[in-house]
Amino acid sequence: MSAASVERFQRKLTAILEALLAGTLLGMMLVVVVLVVMRYGFESGLVGANETATMAFVYVSSLGAAVAVGKDEHVRVDLLTGHLGDRGRVMLQALTALLVGLLNLALVFTSIVWILKTGHIPMPVTQVPRAVVQASIPIGCGLASIYSGARLASLWRGGWGN
Repeated sequence: MSAASVERFQRKLTAILEALLAGTLLGMMLVVVVLVVMRYGFESGLVGANETATMAFVYVSSLGAAVAVGKDEHVRVDLLTGHLGDRGRVMLQALTALLVGLLNLALVFTSIVWILKTGHIPMPVTQVPRAVVQASIPIGCGLASIYSGARLASLWRGGWGN
């Protein structure tokens, strides 16, 4: 797989996730607007709407974090970057991608253990099993790991800055 095909895969995955995120944010916003109008306009509400909006927010956060990793916009400190040559910068990028990927993989496995222990408990109002919401963590972290792997593959195919 060439560096160009890895980058093409990454762009397509990011476009799909961003469209999903935009739709989810729009839906979440509409739910909140309806809740506000019903609460203050009709002194009423929608059963389970708050939980639904919260579940949507959790998924937006998890998937948004994965997209940030894919766009190389995750939190980092560029203390050394200015003092390194091209090859050193690429090696540091590879190390960063490796560490971010490994951390996210560890979170995938530990969150699965957590979900297996507590995921059967239903949400208080909607009675949706908590596993539905908790699954956002291994999904988001798994996607972040895929992005990190794609970054490593792209750097590898690019010749490590030679």
